[in-house]
Amino acid sequence: MPPPTPRRITLALLLLVPALFALAACGDDDGGGGTTFEPGNLTDPERVPTATPWTDAPDIVILDPDNINPLPPDNPNPTEPTATTEPTGGEPGVCGDTYTVVAGDTTFDIAAKCGVSADDLIALNPDIDPASLSIGQVLNMPSPDDDETE
Repeated sequence: MPPPTPRRITLALLLLVPALFALAACGDDDGGGGTTFEPGNLTDPERVPTATPWTDAPDIVILDPDNINPLPPDNPNPTEPTATTEPTGGEPGVCGDTYTVVAGDTTFDIAAKCGVSADDLIALNPDIDPASLSIGQVLNMPSPDDDETE
């Protein structure tokens, strides 16, 4: 048998090294770190990440159906103005014979907004706590002060 030439050694190494890397990447079947999949058992439940349940459930929020305003209709052509209706008294945040309290309202702000006396507003609504209004609460409104225009 003739002695190996450097060309044959290089060729043997070029074939052997990738084969060794491929064999090492496949792992072994003795549980030494290789992943094996058996038919019908595609995942190991101990290795699958799961969500952690709440320690305390979040508070339930119930919306007041009387305090939900519908969205305006879609305007397919934004260059055309949409028809707006004039708000009437009793709608949330609108002055009239009644006033529906909206977020951030105080008795004195409502009186100033509607041009009435805060004392008259409180006197006309004896069942309310002027320091603690609730959103959606309906107030009876006195007639606007006429003595400011005289």
